[in-house]
Amino acid sequence: MLATRVSYLLLASVACFAAINAQAQTLVSARILSSSGPVEIQRRAQGQATAVKITYRVDDELLAGDVIKTFKNGRLVLGLSDGSQAIISEQTTVEITDLAKSPRTIFNLLRGKTRIKIEKVGGRPNPYRVNTPTAVIAVRGTLFDVFVTQTETQVFVHEGEVAVSSLVALEAPVILSPGQRTRVLQTQSPETPSPFQPGRNDDTFKPHPPDQGPYGAAPGERGANGHGMGQPGNGPNPGTPPPPTGPPPPGQNGSGKPPDPLPPDND
Repeated sequence: MLATRVSYLLLASVACFAAINAQAQTLVSARILSSSGPVEIQRRAQGQATAVKITYRVDDELLAGDVIKTFKNGRLVLGLSDGSQAIISEQTTVEITDLAKSPRTIFNLLRGKTRIKIEKVGGRPNPYRVNTPTAVIAVRGTLFDVFVTQTETQVFVHEGEVAVSSLVALEAPVILSPGQRTRVLQTQSPETPSPFQPGRNDDTFKPHPPDQGPYGAAPGERGANGHGMGQPGNGPNPGTPPPPTGPPPPGQNGSGKPPDPLPPDND
């Protein structure tokens, strides 16, 4: 009788461990809130050496290891389970990470631009990190932008505080307050925080005109607040009149869209 009970408990423990292990392998890191324009998501299946492009829809879950690539006029908004959001702007590449691991890293921003809005829990922002090729950004603030190339990272804080460290000096971060920015060049420590004009990067993160992307995009987007965070939209209203024809107004290109915003200067 005792041997039977021990065997039953052993089998139950093995089954429980297998279930936990399977759940860990498919852990959801983020969810797609909205998407527009050309966006590609790559996923590496178990046992495969290379990632392959997958189809997706709004509200689909993303897994640790998924790679998001936005192209010209592409845009995707991620949502975390606590309500935090991240806008992935055009011409940006990010790798989703495992939020169950400590420290919790939202993603690896390999290149491009993102705006991150962190929700507060118990009056404080959730402790997340963002990794780039030159820096580690510890989230103490609630709203900030990150611009990345292979050789430098720029961080702009709109609300709260953010700690920025160089990969060569993780123990010596600089703390950014609202309205401050810093830059981290490859193999160098972060620059001394300096001010920037409010709203400087807002145009970069505004939704593009509704556009069905080739890899599965939402029919439209709308801004959720003054800083351009996005939510799924319903596309243009049926009664919306067509755009006027004729030559574009001064300062616009032939598609009727404003010129692309310039990247931030290095002042």
